[in-house]
Amino acid sequence: MGQYWTLINIDNRESSGHLGKLGEFFWGFNKIITYLLAPNIPTSYKLRTPMEKFQTNSSGATLLTLPDELLPIIAEELVEDYLELMCFSLTCVAMWEVTEQVSIPLSLRQAEDVQLGWWSHYLLKLTKYRKKNLGTGLYDQRFQEPNSDISLLKDERVQSNATLGRELGEFSRNKPFSDWICLKWKDFMLVRTEGDYWMIRNFTKREFTKSNRRNLTQALYCLIGCSQDPSVSMPGGEDLINGKWAGHRIDITLASVHKQEYEDYSNWKDITPHIKEFLEWLAKAGGDRKFKFL
Repeated sequence: MGQYWTLINIDNRESSGHLGKLGEFFWGFNKIITYLLAPNIPTSYKLRTPMEKFQTNSSGATLLTLPDELLPIIAEELVEDYLELMCFSLTCVAMWEVTEQVSIPLSLRQAEDVQLGWWSHYLLKLTKYRKKNLGTGLYDQRFQEPNSDISLLKDERVQSNATLGRELGEFSRNKPFSDWICLKWKDFMLVRTEGDYWMIRNFTKREFTKSNRRNLTQALYCLIGCSQDPSVSMPGGEDLINGKWAGHRIDITLASVHKQEYEDYSNWKDITPHIKEFLEWLAKAGGDRKFKFL
């Protein structure tokens, strides 16, 4: 019968559902990459100059008597719920200055523990915690396509609270708050320019492989496979079931973004030559398939 595979996001406890036998989907180009792309958060969303007319007299606020080093820590505790973070930032200009540097969470993808595994959830070389979780059927939630409009004004909690909705609506008409409250997914989509290239990054091992958009899925699949059964309906079974990045924290971004984040990334290892050699061997061993990596 063969084994059927699924893509598992350990962090978000999501699954792609059964993708089929490995040989049936390995060479295809599918939308799974869209779910894994790291967002591009424009500099304009990080660097803001508070507007004086929003300055309030907060000299009596207990929160502002705390050491400055503690305020960003408090803000970071709110990143899991963007509505709470936004309301916290709007309390006064001091809080806006604290929170304006916090990365936008929402449903925007960050690095995630990802692995491609057999449906029975056999795991190799993973922690006992992950084995326990993966064996309890907690990965039934499906990957979801991002909404095109991720404005805070669309949040059900805002729409059910007329007072909060009116207040956020007033802020949304003024810079710099409007860009934060009325977010659009397209503002954060990565766009490759000439000379740039895609990267799959492994934050666990600080490794990366370069690719073009068409080859991203193949490069990813040959790195995150995990099974105890080498019968994968295509050549390279032993290597494909022992993915070197199975269960590791990874993301997909552009080299230009990586360079901005790590000006000196000499301690990152480029494994592109190994991936290129292996994928081109797989293509040839599978019947001289026409395939060119990069």
